[in-house]
Amino acid sequence: MKRMERVPNACAAVLAAGASTRMGTCKLTRPFAGSTLLERALRAARGCAAAETVVVTGAHRDAVARSVQELGAREAFNPSWERGQSTSVRTAARFAAARGYDLLLVMVADQPYVEAAHLDALLRAYATGGAHACVTQGAQRRGNPCLFDRTCFPLLEELEGDEGARSMLRAHPELAVRAVPAADARVLDDVDTPDEHARIEEAILRGR
Repeated sequence: MKRMERVPNACAAVLAAGASTRMGTCKLTRPFAGSTLLERALRAARGCAAAETVVVTGAHRDAVARSVQELGAREAFNPSWERGQSTSVRTAARFAAARGYDLLLVMVADQPYVEAAHLDALLRAYATGGAHACVTQGAQRRGNPCLFDRTCFPLLEELEGDEGARSMLRAHPELAVRAVPAADARVLDDVDTPDEHARIEEAILRGR
């Protein structure tokens, strides 16, 4: 597919503020398939058509921020990271609004199958018109990454605790949402535990 032209009013946000409790160490900077989970997420975000990439940091700010700087992204620190993922989504929405963006791509840093092409697919789906948001459709469920337009920014402020951005969409049925099928259903797979880390890393290294 032809490379998508830059979308100047779109920002990509990588949520990377969690404590990695189930991993026992910062999973995002731990070696993974020749790089790290964070580096893979940043390559996807910076490789898509969004004009700018921001990483929302929190629990492991120092370790994460080094990679953010090296890979040419911006950082937005979430001082309330202990209060759940909702605080990172709100941090991302505030960053996008303050920088004057109309579109916000939200992705989490621990989904190693997410690639720039899928982020571009979300942007293309929005560009066809008629939607306030676009979400990733897997084989059996929907999930991240998601795209939100400016209409959604103040509504994302309603999120609390560990609610993700999709919770806002369920709370506001008046919003038009478009599901964008993932070319690879594994896009929704994430890494939370040492077993998942080992299993998914092996699959990627074997090209499966």
